[in-house]
Amino acid sequence: MWYRRVLFNTQFAATIVLPLWLLIGRVFFGVILGWHYAIGLFLAPVLFIFLAVVTTITWARRSARRSGAVSKTDAVLLSGWYFAVLCYGFFVVDSVHSTEPGTSIATHVFGQGFRDASFTIADIAGGVIIIIAFTTLWVVLIEYLVETRQEAVARLTGLDYEELRLRSESGGPDASEGAARRASGLVPGDVAE
Repeated sequence: MWYRRVLFNTQFAATIVLPLWLLIGRVFFGVILGWHYAIGLFLAPVLFIFLAVVTTITWARRSARRSGAVSKTDAVLLSGWYFAVLCYGFFVVDSVHSTEPGTSIATHVFGQGFRDASFTIADIAGGVIIIIAFTTLWVVLIEYLVETRQEAVARLTGLDYEELRLRSESGGPDASEGAARRASGLVPGDVAE
């Protein structure tokens, strides 16, 4: 539970830090910013938008705010996403000229012989970032919609969810029209007084 709380409380920071890491994190380890920096100028804002939307939807869920923690599914997806972004920033190979061999943080740490492995790991991490970004956005959105479904029904109909359930079971005032059996859901005549 403590880990899920940490993820919940660090989402805003991650929304800013991870795109910056992707964009300029290599500079702090002595790696030059080359052509990949130009690509990062496009990727970092996209990553920021995805992280901001996921964070906003997560904080909009009452259950997450009440417990002060993300769900278990969120924790797994966010951890994988954050790890993939950190790996990508660590292993991405950048160079200024096409004749240069290119460097990454990994090649600074493990030597230039690690360059090919660094390319491969960065490519895999980039693919994982994309897959997990869309998956996380989808899962968080579904969790939000499931959690707020009853509130939305109550707001739209003026009835609480339990009252609607009881009306549909008893046949309600419009049972002759088949309101309880209609697959398309409620229509304005179903809840008219």
